[in-house]
Amino acid sequence: MKKVLIIGGGLAGCTVAKELSAAGIESCIVETGASIGGKVRGYGCKSDTKCNNCGLCAVGTLWRDVEGDMRVKKLCNARVIDISDAGGVFCVLIQSDGGKIEERFTDIVVATGFEYPAETAGAGYDASEFPRVFTGHALEKLMKDRGADSIFPEAPKSVAFLMCYGSRNLKERAPYCSRVCCAYSTRAAKVIKHYYPDAEVIAFYMDLQAVNPGNYAAELEGRGIRLERCRPADISFDGGRPVIAYEDAEGRKTKSFDYLFLNTGIHPDIPGNTALADITGLRVRSDGFLAYVKPPEKTGVYLAGCAASPMTIVETMASARNAAVALINNAAGGRVR
Repeated sequence: MKKVLIIGGGLAGCTVAKELSAAGIESCIVETGASIGGKVRGYGCKSDTKCNNCGLCAVGTLWRDVEGDMRVKKLCNARVIDISDAGGVFCVLIQSDGGKIEERFTDIVVATGFEYPAETAGAGYDASEFPRVFTGHALEKLMKDRGADSIFPEAPKSVAFLMCYGSRNLKERAPYCSRVCCAYSTRAAKVIKHYYPDAEVIAFYMDLQAVNPGNYAAELEGRGIRLERCRPADISFDGGRPVIAYEDAEGRKTKSFDYLFLNTGIHPDIPGNTALADITGLRVRSDGFLAYVKPPEKTGVYLAGCAASPMTIVETMASARNAAVALINNAAGGRVR
């Protein structure tokens, strides 16, 4: 009988568990947090007068389905300590609240996701000290908790989005494009402009991903969102209000804003990924994400979601379903390790 270990209980891990359960395969989610759902469970819808295709609707009833699924064992506040090969199956040592557990599994799915932005680029802007500065994670909470007619305590006159914050940056271990930042930040900018049409909304960017079909830059500008192509040189504060120094065609300028959004990207958990690579036979790429050494059909170890690379919500769910389908098909055909 198949029994699958899923390391990580976020969007990817829960999607895998649901797909496996539908195929009659039992699984066990090992999640370091207090509950399943991970970061996406705290994300907010970014519709204004219409859907902006943020992908959150695709999650649907996933959390409730997995929580109530008897084929899915959930171990929260837990982590995998060691994995060894025991005659064709995996012998796994798990540290949980109740102590150490040893269980055997036929296959493993690594779906550990990525670091919280607050642990990387946005770490210096604690909300208690800088209440007018929001990292990507804080922006998601703001979108989730918004009221029917307000987002902020008072109507802002000016709002800035600083894209690629912590991405394309060797110091932040992220010389790559995180791919998701343009989408979530510009969708949130549309929401803010909808709530506060008189507010000046400026997005400082390097390059703009084509979030929607057609001329996306023109769509944003048509909504009254100004695009400033440059990388701001400095962030300072004047009476608690963020001030951005930047250069455009006319030279160096400074401008203060009521609110500043630092659009932090997706960063790999390098220490965690390194530890997992040691016990799963995966490898850590130069960018810190995990990759296969041998095909999963041979090793029984599968990757799903942002443990492998930056992905949107929809892409993460597709990656997880692909991993589950490959595992199910492999179960039907038999695997030789």
